[in-house]
Amino acid sequence: MAENKIAVVQHFRPEEEKFIQQVSDWIRQSEDEYRGILTRFLNPREQYILQTCVNRAKDLVVQFNGVVPNAESQRAFIAPRFYEINLSDFELAVLEIKYPVKFTELHHATILGSFMSAGIERAVIGDILSHQEQWQIVVDAKMVAYIQQTVEKIGRVKVMLLEQNLDHAFVTARDDWDEVFLLLSSLRIDTTISAAFDIPRRVAKSLVEQEQVRINWTTMLKPDHVIAVGDMVSVRHYGRLQLAMIDGLSKKDKIKTVVNIIRR
Repeated sequence: MAENKIAVVQHFRPEEEKFIQQVSDWIRQSEDEYRGILTRFLNPREQYILQTCVNRAKDLVVQFNGVVPNAESQRAFIAPRFYEINLSDFELAVLEIKYPVKFTELHHATILGSFMSAGIERAVIGDILSHQEQWQIVVDAKMVAYIQQTVEKIGRVKVMLLEQNLDHAFVTARDDWDEVFLLLSSLRIDTTISAAFDIPRRVAKSLVEQEQVRINWTTMLKPDHVIAVGDMVSVRHYGRLQLAMIDGLSKKDKIKTVVNIIRR
């Protein structure tokens, strides 16, 4: 197992070693105890690392589930090959947010922020789903009662959280993306963050150096890292951006881009 871990670590970034250690512990526990192991909600990068590590184990398999197809956040269930994995093994629940639709408007960022402010850990929350003005949130089933008792408001709006059957979950997850046209002097990560969130470049650079920025769910420490089309960038306290398109150069040699942005 130690040799396998060393081999795996060599293929990933240094800052991911802590998570790889956690994955190794999950795998070892499943192997030693001949039983399934359920993880917290994992982002896509963590799912990839876990799948890679389980692929190296001879007699284990892993499945992922986030209630809806192509969910960003999913729980994983690691088990011996003989184990028949069922939906109930993932311990998932869906809470629908009931609020006065005629008098207010909810947003993805406000919902997640309210849960965090209430002391609900990110590890027990999956995707936030919506259909028109209706909103749902995927959570750890064991946390349903606690969440219902703890979260009474979203922002300033009083809400009720009602548990729904999993097959009543909204199929499409929605983020409040704004499509923005930006002229960039370069595609450096600090330059892009500066333009997208209208902050000084020195502040953007500092955010990167202080480990407040993730690219494709992995912490980025180099302000001069060049992003590519499709990259997902998360900036703590500011929001998310995704480089959607590069459309050549302007007359002043600026890079013409289309960027999707969620502001916190």
